[in-house]
Amino acid sequence: MRLTFKTLLTCLVVAFIAGCESKPEGRMTVYPTTGSVTVDGSSAEGVKIVLYGATPDLQGPGTVAPYAITDAEGKFSLTSYESNDGAPAGSFKVCAIWPEPTPPDADEEFFEPEDRLKGKYETPDSTPLQTTVEEGGSELPPFELSTK
Repeated sequence: MRLTFKTLLTCLVVAFIAGCESKPEGRMTVYPTTGSVTVDGSSAEGVKIVLYGATPDLQGPGTVAPYAITDAEGKFSLTSYESNDGAPAGSFKVCAIWPEPTPPDADEEFFEPEDRLKGKYETPDSTPLQTTVEEGGSELPPFELSTK
């Protein structure tokens, strides 16, 4: 009988701990997601990436639009709620802009940089890019962008 009681107690403790480690209320489950970007065949720093849900379960109130900015090697880690926490699983439209650098003599408060990608990937309606985030996290296939 002791073995059964110990087993029952262990199961209750595990269930309690699992309940305490659940995601914060109102948040979607996200998975670590990384990727890379090239522009005209070269890695590109400063490309702003945003993923918009391509299916109804990833659109509307309570959903997120994971985002990132590429580093000097063109690599990124997506953020949904906290820095580099990832993205929900599912299908997404991938939007990207690559702002021109701010000239040294420009007033950053008033400077409005042009998109070096000419708006080609700027909105979910205009972008040809799509991707899928897998449960458990993954590295996305590279996004190959063009300035032409």
